[in-house]
Amino acid sequence: MRLARLEIATESNIGRRRRSNEDFHRVAVHPTPLGYLVLLAVADGMGGAEAGELASKLAIEGVSVAAKSYAEHTATGRPGIGLPLVMDRAFKLAQRRILQEGERVPSRKGMGTTLTAVLLTEWNRQAVVGHVGDTRAYRYSSGRWTLLTQDHSWVAQQVRQGALTPDQAKDHPWKHMLTQALGLAEVRYDIFSVSFAPGEVLVLATDGLYGLVPPEEWTLGNDLQSSLENWVGKALMRGGTDNITVVAARFR
Repeated sequence: MRLARLEIATESNIGRRRRSNEDFHRVAVHPTPLGYLVLLAVADGMGGAEAGELASKLAIEGVSVAAKSYAEHTATGRPGIGLPLVMDRAFKLAQRRILQEGERVPSRKGMGTTLTAVLLTEWNRQAVVGHVGDTRAYRYSSGRWTLLTQDHSWVAQQVRQGALTPDQAKDHPWKHMLTQALGLAEVRYDIFSVSFAPGEVLVLATDGLYGLVPPEEWTLGNDLQSSLENWVGKALMRGGTDNITVVAARFR
């Protein structure tokens, strides 16, 4: 997908060792009086195949509804709230939908999901990021990748506290144990703003990608879609042990 100041690409694969894809992602472009409001979102569900798939879908649908409602509100010409508050409401809606489904169907109680979502104002390259879990957001700038988000996992917490080294964390048996996720009774998530410059790239990825193909191996070609397909192909060649999902936006 190409907009005046933005190129967007997505790629998702079930992986070689999974029977279902618990990842869910979305790209939505909404017109506003100033230009396009763009939603990019990736979620990685937990709680068994059916419940995990549903949790990630409910999360993505929740943030999608919030983004669409905000864009429609701005089209009326009435003053709108800031995007950080829109993102906060989006995460609260996603959380509420997941908890309500768990109450409605007892077998789904306890399901959860990571979620990394970005609201971009395409006309000025500003963004608000909402994040919970270990799905990640990266920025490519000046020839290097930088991690924008902070994993909400036990292992990442131990690394931040100095109890584990990054190398020890890579193969730790508890590396997938999350400390925060949508679906928990009490959840804390991060919301922050970031601006981009022409030529920079934003990537949202599940651990099925970055766990097998680290960012230092992510090469970017002229066609963004082909680049993502190449990264996912490498992950599959290395076993494809998990669902693999990546969404990227290149700014012009």
